[in-house]
Amino acid sequence: MDAQSLFNAQLEKSKTISINENLNQYKLSARKNLDLHIKLGCLADETRCYKYCLNHDLPINKDIVFEKYLDCLGQILSIGLDRNYSDIQNIRVKPNDYCLSDQFLNLYIDINDLIISPSKDHFLTLLEDFISLGITLGYSANRIKDTFINI
Repeated sequence: MDAQSLFNAQLEKSKTISINENLNQYKLSARKNLDLHIKLGCLADETRCYKYCLNHDLPINKDIVFEKYLDCLGQILSIGLDRNYSDIQNIRVKPNDYCLSDQFLNLYIDINDLIISPSKDHFLTLLEDFISLGITLGYSANRIKDTFINI
């Protein structure tokens, strides 16, 4: 998947966001990381993949799940832009056999790895694993990219 088109779209979206000028770079970065954790939790909540009781068979609204997915993607890309990882050209699209719960848990590990030891490699792992989650949720790489660019 072409990463440049995603970064460019996020860069344009970021220009419309007013950032609190009283925040230093550390606080801004910490809040963006916390925001990603929260948004990822909201996405997991919407999928109900963590439910283990038998009486939770309510239908899942795929449109809301996709909206929350794209919101998380924007947050990930924003973090990548802040850390100057936007020179990444390509994202390997790789479906996997993990259940949704495991994929969400792995994403939290990816985020924490990036916080503890920031590197382009850790960021790319997070981005690839997040795209993989989208595929598991039933969205094609093209739909993810095209919708993100056009919203």
